[in-house]
Amino acid sequence: MSKSIITFFTLIISISLFAKSGKIVLNGQVENHLGTTITITHLNNRELVSAELDADGKFEMSTKLENGFYFLKYGRNTAYIYLYPKDKLSLVFDAKNFETSMVFKGQGSERNNYLVKKSIIEAELTEDLEAFYKVDESTYLKNIDDVKMTHLALLSKYNVEPFFTSAETKSLEYERLLSIQNFKTSYKFYLGDDISPSDDFYKPLEVIDETEVSDYKEQPYFRYLVNSAWNKRIEAASDVDGMLKVFRKIPSQDLAITLLNGFYSKISSNKERSKDYLDLIKRLTTHQPFIDAAEKQYLEVINSKGLNEGDDSPTFSYESVDGKTISLSDLKGKYIYIDVWATWCGPCIKQVPYLKQLEERYHHKNIVFVSISVDKENVKEKWKQMIIDKELGGVQLFADKSFDSDFMNAYAVNSIPRFILINPEGKIVNTEAPRPSFDKTRVLLDELLD
Repeated sequence: MSKSIITFFTLIISISLFAKSGKIVLNGQVENHLGTTITITHLNNRELVSAELDADGKFEMSTKLENGFYFLKYGRNTAYIYLYPKDKLSLVFDAKNFETSMVFKGQGSERNNYLVKKSIIEAELTEDLEAFYKVDESTYLKNIDDVKMTHLALLSKYNVEPFFTSAETKSLEYERLLSIQNFKTSYKFYLGDDISPSDDFYKPLEVIDETEVSDYKEQPYFRYLVNSAWNKRIEAASDVDGMLKVFRKIPSQDLAITLLNGFYSKISSNKERSKDYLDLIKRLTTHQPFIDAAEKQYLEVINSKGLNEGDDSPTFSYESVDGKTISLSDLKGKYIYIDVWATWCGPCIKQVPYLKQLEERYHHKNIVFVSISVDKENVKEKWKQMIIDKELGGVQLFADKSFDSDFMNAYAVNSIPRFILINPEGKIVNTEAPRPSFDKTRVLLDELLD
């Protein structure tokens, strides 16, 4: 998960939103509130409406909109909701357990309570990464089919309108297709190995019509499918001229704006082609604030001093969960496996069971497992509660300035989960160590510790 970046949709172009619209009202209360604002955005992350929480965590907002899927955002937490003109909803949730505690009441509540439950069930169904992903193609297809059928069965239990049943049924199929498209990258992300699915495996994707403008606007998983396909085509071009040629074939304005905005983050996430993405931005827009931000991002990338194996590790001194200050120097004499994470990071949470397995496997070995949270200061209590709820072991630390902590900047940590391995002398073994869920992690640690 990447750090938040500024979006430039509203600066680049204005979009007419309300061909057919109506007003909705959403009010409620956030228990144990930490943040001060709750926001609804479009699927392209453009803000629709926001509200400030009062001292008791209460809020109220109303706006005109078209029916469809939206994002509800609170701090770094995000959940899908589906809104329809004339909805009158109330919402209560606990800031310490954002989505799992959400309860909607009022007109429109059934479809949104379904979406909450769906998200909880999906996390449970995909929690065992090896059982879900480390399988042959036919078993994986069965796994994602089972997820879809489970959600359809859940949907049938809710008293929702026909228009939502239709929209959600289509959404579930697009989600299944996205899982097919992402199988290779998901396998690499969660298990650390490369696979090569057969051509037949990808045949279901041939039904996708990328020129379907209405689905791109209304269907979140369709957006991901199309965005990913076009990003791969642009990335495959050998130079900026080729990238520009591909970009000019994009069938819709909304898609073009979304991809253009994404090129900003690719300056840092794809360092080998950072200059190409900067030049592409300059050739696609004359909006100077966007160009200035992209140039600043590029300069930070090329001026950053990389750390290498054998270098002395940058140091840290962070507060532990029991209030003590722990420094890197306090841990010298042991290998140090560092997990950089946050309470809002879904992929980080998926690594927790595997990290626990490593801690148990190497309990009597010369290694210490250190988890460093990059949560914001105002959610420290949520961090402490999650340590208790998930029975997290090892050394639990809280970074002093989130992603802007000196240690994070030194290691250029701009996305999480991130793992770092340091030897007993305080020297770097790996700046991007394999994840706990990777087989290669156990192989590496066995070699070092035996």
